[in-house]
Amino acid sequence: MKITKILALVLAAVIIIYCFAACGGSTGGTGTTNAPAGSDAPAGTDAPVGAATVWDDALIAALGEAIKAEADGKEITLKVWGPEKAQDEFKAELDAFAELFKDYATIKYEVAIQGEGDVAGMVINDPDAAADVFSFPSDQLNKLTNAKAIEAAYYPEQIKADNTPASVAAASDDGVVYGYPETGDNSYVICYDKRLVSDEQVKTLEGILEACKASGKKFIMDCGDGFIACTFLFTGGLVLDGFEEDGMTQKFNDYDINQVTAAVKAFSDAFVGAGKNFESNNSSQVVDGFKNGTTAAGVLGSWDAAAATAVLGENVGYAILPTIKVNGTDTQMINMFGYKYLGVNNQTKYHTTAQTLAFYMTNEDNQVRRASNLGWTPANVNAQNNDAVKSAPHMSVFLAQSEYSVAQTAIAGTFWDPLAALGKYITEANNDRSTEAIQKEVEACLAGIRDE
Repeated sequence: MKITKILALVLAAVIIIYCFAACGGSTGGTGTTNAPAGSDAPAGTDAPVGAATVWDDALIAALGEAIKAEADGKEITLKVWGPEKAQDEFKAELDAFAELFKDYATIKYEVAIQGEGDVAGMVINDPDAAADVFSFPSDQLNKLTNAKAIEAAYYPEQIKADNTPASVAAASDDGVVYGYPETGDNSYVICYDKRLVSDEQVKTLEGILEACKASGKKFIMDCGDGFIACTFLFTGGLVLDGFEEDGMTQKFNDYDINQVTAAVKAFSDAFVGAGKNFESNNSSQVVDGFKNGTTAAGVLGSWDAAAATAVLGENVGYAILPTIKVNGTDTQMINMFGYKYLGVNNQTKYHTTAQTLAFYMTNEDNQVRRASNLGWTPANVNAQNNDAVKSAPHMSVFLAQSEYSVAQTAIAGTFWDPLAALGKYITEANNDRSTEAIQKEVEACLAGIRDE
């Protein structure tokens, strides 16, 4: 392991020197990025300064020699985990990777479906059986690093040079970069049928529900999913603040319980008041609703954006989450915004090859192709400025949503279930939804998150 770590440092140094020489030490991407609230990078900061990675013959040769040394004349086999919708894309990238380095080593692979929601637990519980390279969301990094189940990235300076500051911050723990950013949009926004909901109506939750009532269609939001239901608390001013000293118990800001309760009650009143024009269901059901003509608008996850666009075509509309009236005041809805990464199993037999694969799969060209084929908004700065990416109807909206979000980092494992329970409670018309009852449910939710 000591030799491997020395090789990693040497290889990383070679790549940095190479890239600055190849690019003349110039800056990488252009433009700005909007970082989620709570990240280390302020919103609107300039793209990171550094030499953007260029995958030319010289870089391939430098990486190839390191892979060749690791192979030592033997065949390399890697296992890669990714979400179901990305299987074909991952296989294409792995085919290209094996072809790219065929003169240095024979590289075989196995791609398997692994849901990202519990990938950290799978890697931690059985690292030997887990994938060498795996896709994971930003909130699982702390769990992976605490268990020493993920290896630090071999190419941190290039990750910083290529990707937005916010995505790099969320990929880091105690100043060490672990994840290779693959998306910059692990979040959700409003998707709507422009024939049924106007661009003005979509700015407020009240306007959206009015449009749904007028058209006899539904508005869908998955209130029983903690990832979505956290919006109710965040809109009321609650913000995550890392962990207590034990490194496990969730901390919050100095929130106002009355303000949080008022926001949660406002959502409850709006949804129950909408009657048959509201449905609590998942993002894929928003797409299905567009297909069968029963839905006018819904809260859509980035993972379903490509499907929604394909269904509605020129009639598809995207907007940041709307405002909601809380005690008579228009209040911006605040959601959770995260990123997805490729990580390397600390127990892999092929450290250099696995790291290089993660580096390759998340490069600019692959992020642009994923944007086209999967609808994933890139974290790579140059990819974000690609004309094809900028012209996609949903991507600029997801990037804009990050300004009204809480970062999906440093989240306790106890966070999700209490929120899901709260979301289900407030949408059931038969429950006591008085201010006093709602506050009691909010307090129980927060106590559950803190495991008190």
